[in-house]
Amino acid sequence: MPDLYSDAEQAPWELLAKHLAGEATASEQQELHAWVTAAPARLPLLTDATRAWERGGTVAEVFTEADVEPAWQRFRVAADLEPPQAELPSVPVASEGRVVSLWPAMQPLLRVAAAVLLLVGVWTLLRPLLNRPAEMITVAAGAQRRQVSLPDGSQVWVNRNSTLRYAAEFNESAREVQLQGEAFFEVKKVNGQPFTVLTPDTRTRVLGTSFNVRAYTTEDSVEVSVVTGRVAFSPLQRLSAATDSVLLTPGLRGVIRRAIPAAAVQKPIVDPNFRAWQRDELVFDNQTLSQVTQTLSRYYNVPVTLADSSLSQCRFTGTFVRTDLAQALRVVSLSTNLSVAKSGTGYAFSGPGCQ
Repeated sequence: MPDLYSDAEQAPWELLAKHLAGEATASEQQELHAWVTAAPARLPLLTDATRAWERGGTVAEVFTEADVEPAWQRFRVAADLEPPQAELPSVPVASEGRVVSLWPAMQPLLRVAAAVLLLVGVWTLLRPLLNRPAEMITVAAGAQRRQVSLPDGSQVWVNRNSTLRYAAEFNESAREVQLQGEAFFEVKKVNGQPFTVLTPDTRTRVLGTSFNVRAYTTEDSVEVSVVTGRVAFSPLQRLSAATDSVLLTPGLRGVIRRAIPAAAVQKPIVDPNFRAWQRDELVFDNQTLSQVTQTLSRYYNVPVTLADSSLSQCRFTGTFVRTDLAQALRVVSLSTNLSVAKSGTGYAFSGPGCQ
């Protein structure tokens, strides 16, 4: 993210002042335009300065001829400018000894001085705000999942042991959230403004769609599964724009391994229960017991294993809606001719099974 504080420190204040006073040449206007467009974060500086100038009214009445030099001296100190190379012209004296006033000739200089001083005042007021960290709202899910409505109308389900953070100033033009853990998003489409999900390693960007992001720090990868719409998925540390990001559509998932190089890989969604935690429903359609035990372990957060690897290819079909673990284990064991028993911190299936 661009450093707005640094940009303001290095802003071409003299060019801004001339621009506001209407004294900038074509080349100076071009130079100012190039500086602003080089980084989007610089535009608010120009906007704030312009608004402040407009609110300042007519400045010709603010400064007198005697104020010009002190005003410039104050500005040089505040803005840390190099002292001018050329001295101001001396005041000509007519043959009769009459002093000739330079006030009309100095009007443009006074307008520039007024603009510069106004900008310095704006910067003095903005500096503490620019240097202050943005206030964040944190949604932390402990043992139970949580659902949150974002200010733009988007809905987010935050899985157990997961955390969602977003700026208190979250709005339609800056829709960005930070995720640690897992969450399902139903993003509202708003005026073509993108919605971004950041994890410590990846960036997921959408307009309006629904998708699941799994990014637990204890796992070796980050995974995004798309239900509706289109999703752009990429690592934060970009390698090559042409190869390290993927565009995901419904039925596809993107995987980014945390090991370097971190490039996104596109794969089909093979687990029909990737949303089970959000929907409170498990659906098994002729799936192997190996897949069933993996899904049960993930959904209930309790290890469920097979005592004999030969049982892994046995198959199970069934649906559980808001079912507790004990009941689910009993149904699976009866359907597959197995028994289930406590094993360490979890449970294990054993018996003849499908053989």
